[in-house]
Amino acid sequence: MSKRKTAIVTGASRGIGKAIAQKLAKENFNVIIFGRNEKKLKAVKNNLVKFGVSSEYYSGDVSDEKFVNQSVADIIKKYKNIDLLINNAGVAIFELFTESTLENFKTQIDANLIGVYNFSKAVINGMIKKQSGSIINIVSQAGKSGFAYGSTYAATKHAVMGLSKSLMLEVRKHNIKVMTVCPGSTETEMIENSPIHKNIKQVLKPNDVAEIVYAAIKLPQRALVSDLEIRPNNP
Repeated sequence: MSKRKTAIVTGASRGIGKAIAQKLAKENFNVIIFGRNEKKLKAVKNNLVKFGVSSEYYSGDVSDEKFVNQSVADIIKKYKNIDLLINNAGVAIFELFTESTLENFKTQIDANLIGVYNFSKAVINGMIKKQSGSIINIVSQAGKSGFAYGSTYAATKHAVMGLSKSLMLEVRKHNIKVMTVCPGSTETEMIENSPIHKNIKQVLKPNDVAEIVYAAIKLPQRALVSDLEIRPNNP
């Protein structure tokens, strides 16, 4: 393979993940994408290779440790190194706490937290070995503030913030960057039919988030933006 850097993007079949994958391919990264919808993943992959980079897709459950470990091992075998991990996969179930269920809470924990753990654990030793690499976790403003209809969702995102901040302090000595990006309301399928958005026309676009992610990636090695917030300017 070429010396082109290799990135993994989870939750890349649509929305923010798709936009980030496209931005990285445009900037000459090999981009390996993960998601549940194989048909949509294939379409994204076919778009990415038009930029002249290598791309592959893996369809499965990010909370499945065996699936994640086997997939990452396969990627490392082919591409040698993973330079960048974007943990973007997530599920939001917006409901009043009084109407919430443990099943729905666990569904969000699996996608939003366990998935981040599984992928980060799968790549971190390789990054330590080569003394470089970046992990960017796409969190949410819900990782910092609570909101009505969001008790269980916000709980998972707060957990990701705690994991990210702690991991950053552990691995920065190995020249590894761990960053969180916390978007406000973004025009994705996740919020289109939710009870929380106000004006879908004035929220962020997925490309806005992709641009801020790339801005963080291309900073000099000596500079770390550990947390970035991006909000609609006039929601």
